[in-house]
Amino acid sequence: MIKSPKLYFLDTGIATFLLGLHSPEPLLQGPMKGPLFETMVVAEWVKTFYNRGERPELYYWRSKAGIEVDLIIDRNGRLYPIEIKATSTVMPGHVENLSKWKDLAGDKATKGVVIADVPDSFEIKGCRVISWMAVN
Repeated sequence: MIKSPKLYFLDTGIATFLLGLHSPEPLLQGPMKGPLFETMVVAEWVKTFYNRGERPELYYWRSKAGIEVDLIIDRNGRLYPIEIKATSTVMPGHVENLSKWKDLAGDKATKGVVIADVPDSFEIKGCRVISWMAVN
């Protein structure tokens, strides 16, 4: 395990301004699209927990081998692993890390979820894919 935090701006507007992204084109087609999309989804989870009066138990996981899970929610003794993808085309490879993490996490782990820019929910290799607009 690597013990280093992952930091997020909770305001993607400020983040895009500080990155110098002042128009939609570089944001929607540039290299920062994925990280900013991930930041936006994590920020929505943080806000959801705080709006419910709860402390968010949110984590990021990365092994020494480079296996990552973008977001793990620890809630009521269960661990909910989430991958966040700024794509409308979710492929089987997008869920590999969720499956590897679930094998390591054991009984506390739930089915993996991929949050992406998809219009409708569906299943892929035992993981649920949902629209980012459904988060909350």
